[in-house]
Amino acid sequence: MNGELDEKHEDKLIKFGTVSGPENAGILMLQVKNGVANEWLKPSAKMLAGLRSAINEKREPQSFELPKAVRLNVRVDIEREHATVNNVAGYLPGKSKEYVIIGAHYDHLGFGNESSLAPSQIGTVHPGADDNASGTAAVLELARLFSERKEQPKRGILFMTFAGEEIGLLGSSQWVNHPTLPLQDAVAMINMDMIGRVNGTKLYIGGTGTGSTFEPLLKRITGDYDFKIDYSQDGYSASDHTSFASKSIPVLFFFSGLHGDFHKPSDTWDKISATRAAEVVDLVYDVATQLVADESRPQFKKVETGPHSGAVPGGSGGGYGPYFGSIPDFAPIEKGVKFSDVRPGSPAAKAGLQAGDILIGFGDKPINNLYDFTFALRSSKVGDVVPVKFLRDGKEKTANVTLTPRP
Repeated sequence: MNGELDEKHEDKLIKFGTVSGPENAGILMLQVKNGVANEWLKPSAKMLAGLRSAINEKREPQSFELPKAVRLNVRVDIEREHATVNNVAGYLPGKSKEYVIIGAHYDHLGFGNESSLAPSQIGTVHPGADDNASGTAAVLELARLFSERKEQPKRGILFMTFAGEEIGLLGSSQWVNHPTLPLQDAVAMINMDMIGRVNGTKLYIGGTGTGSTFEPLLKRITGDYDFKIDYSQDGYSASDHTSFASKSIPVLFFFSGLHGDFHKPSDTWDKISATRAAEVVDLVYDVATQLVADESRPQFKKVETGPHSGAVPGGSGGGYGPYFGSIPDFAPIEKGVKFSDVRPGSPAAKAGLQAGDILIGFGDKPINNLYDFTFALRSSKVGDVVPVKFLRDGKEKTANVTLTPRP
């Protein structure tokens, strides 16, 4: 139901399929208009307005059993459509089996969905010129530049564009869990997500702390450019490099910043700063060239989250409520939330949770999916000591997690 409505708002039903949620929460959900619900309540001499007032006043549920005369027969027939989408990859062989990955996601929101930030325009094409046609074009241009070089590179280069980023890093997660090249030979991953709208000279580069050689390498190369760079050591944010960091592969994330057209139909080609975007491509080309040619390879480093670790804006993310510190694995599982990684120094890490663990209980709440976990965490408070249940190698274990403020 739509709750309390004033005269300006019509009692409309939410369009089916426009609200995100688990595919099957195990609970039958029925959406009805307020008028219909009031008709059901008439035999009980109660009305929605009175029930709402009592809930607001007493701060507790006002549940009751409907009279036996009220019977409802419901038949639900839902057909969920599934589609197969593909990552697109091209490999430029090197002299060794080692390789560098250069990637970007090529999907966007189509005609809009629950992720649209212009909900009144769902049904209108969301072009995604910056998010992420800009990164996709950059991958294609870098593939052209490297393929035209006459000398074979020391290391190979895997150019990849990912599907399903907007609905949970699905494409990149699928690849790192089912790689077409050995993961141990991956030297580094460079991700470009929204590089087309550099504001003045401001550019974000994330993941600088994940590779042992990254900071001196970037300091040496970026001096030739007039970008004002905001660095972040952290290798996690709401984009595809997170999937690679969870597999202990050093990552770099190039990002030109959020803007008012993000996830709206107004993210169009005419707002792209082509000259600046080309300079970002030149910078990535120089960085990748060095990573391909260096004698030594960067060693992966876990970055401890803290007040000075930095945070690159991007994607949909941000969260609120207390801090837990796990990184979810978006690959579907039957029950629970699988962790692709746990941030060093986080409450989860201090409690002994590890990558690969599957969370199945949080306090007195069962955790069947990521939505359950998100709700449970947001219902908690900083300082709470929460007993959690999890599976490790098929065996149930418990731990106490002390929730802290978000860093």
